[in-house]
Amino acid sequence: MGEIVTVNFRGDDLYGFKQDDGTFLALKPMVEAMGLNWSGQEQRVKRDPVLSEGICVMHIPFGRGGAQDCVCIKLELVNGWLFGIDSSRIKDEEVRQKVITYQRECYQVLYEHFADSRKGISDIEGGPDELPSTNERLRLVTEARQTFSQMAAREMWFRQGLPIVPSMVNPAQNDLFHYGMVNHGSGVAA
Repeated sequence: MGEIVTVNFRGDDLYGFKQDDGTFLALKPMVEAMGLNWSGQEQRVKRDPVLSEGICVMHIPFGRGGAQDCVCIKLELVNGWLFGIDSSRIKDEEVRQKVITYQRECYQVLYEHFADSRKGISDIEGGPDELPSTNERLRLVTEARQTFSQMAAREMWFRQGLPIVPSMVNPAQNDLFHYGMVNHGSGVAA
């Protein structure tokens, strides 16, 4: 086995393994950290034609009760697995929120990898060198929702230059998307 990497994500210990053929993440600890049913997620991954190609079983030297075999998934497939979880079907509110937190963070990481997170934020006093961190910007959105309204949070989302995903653009939210595009100079007419 290659190098073992432990990451603490929001209080949960997650484990990765760097191998010659890529980086793999132990799937069961992530599933359990979110409060999901392990056997259901294992079956879902094994049924999926793409995800099933990226899983393997590794013998890990730690775990409950000592060394054990662990189903792992290639790092580049974790987002596909994570976004395949339908949070609206989760009855337990605490588990649903945890899944959404993982998904939100994954969206953010993908966005920051492929885009300049400072691009399009011209409303912040002091210029781009003094931009708040992503966590600070997300906190502002949450506070706007809690203090004012959902619409205020949506407006704050765009003003903070946070990522826009396709599901944000639907008939019920056209005004929101239009607002964000107008304020970021995309040329969309009012």
